[in-house]
Amino acid sequence: MIRDLPDRQEEDGAVFSQLQAVSLAEGVVAALKDAFFSGKLRPGAGIVERQIAKQMNVGTPVVREALISLKHEGFVRRVKNKATFVTAFDADEVRQLYTLRIELETLALQWARPLVTKSDLDHLKSLVDRLVEAGAQDNRRVFLERDFEFHRYCWKLSGNPFLADTLERLMAPLFAFVVLASGHPMTAAMGREHYALVEALRSMEEPEFSAVVGIDSFGESAPGPVLFKHFGFTVERVVGAVKHIIAAPSGEHA
Repeated sequence: MIRDLPDRQEEDGAVFSQLQAVSLAEGVVAALKDAFFSGKLRPGAGIVERQIAKQMNVGTPVVREALISLKHEGFVRRVKNKATFVTAFDADEVRQLYTLRIELETLALQWARPLVTKSDLDHLKSLVDRLVEAGAQDNRRVFLERDFEFHRYCWKLSGNPFLADTLERLMAPLFAFVVLASGHPMTAAMGREHYALVEALRSMEEPEFSAVVGIDSFGESAPGPVLFKHFGFTVERVVGAVKHIIAAPSGEHA
């Protein structure tokens, strides 16, 4: 009887009956992302589940599921027994996170260099191609997703899942906040900077590789051509955006 159940489900379509709730949650995720990227919900703004549910005509559990997904992507912070907020950092937190990111990502790349295969490098190049395409279209939302996808793959190539998991957990909110807080366009030129990293992994040996990848906290006074020189520009740009957000009147909460 039990062995026959899957066949019956395939015949009457019951196998796909549970997708509706997931579809609703994904719709809420998409709508909230639209609000983030359009500026309707600014960094630091509070999100009230019951109000979102009423406005979108869905159940509160659906909204809660969507917010959990957004938390994993770094877009929101959930405070237990209090509320959910659009991800925001102050200037000191941005600097601290960038300092940590540079140290950990440099380590990940140094560990990845002797492990990468031609297939890995080809995949990295294809990810940069897609990133450049998003920049050419000035699509900030897609640029964020593809930029994070590229760096996450680099972290994975380190061969150390603990390092990769740590970087993803700490950096997902920062990646999201950088795009949400900054009014600057995400350009194709910014995407093309990543080709240098792929080429370094492809062709450089030690100690040249570490001399190129190893930089100081904000990309200043580096020992050679700096692969991540845009970090210095990015951190100051984001710090400026943070100060602007703090100075501006608070937006309405959903």
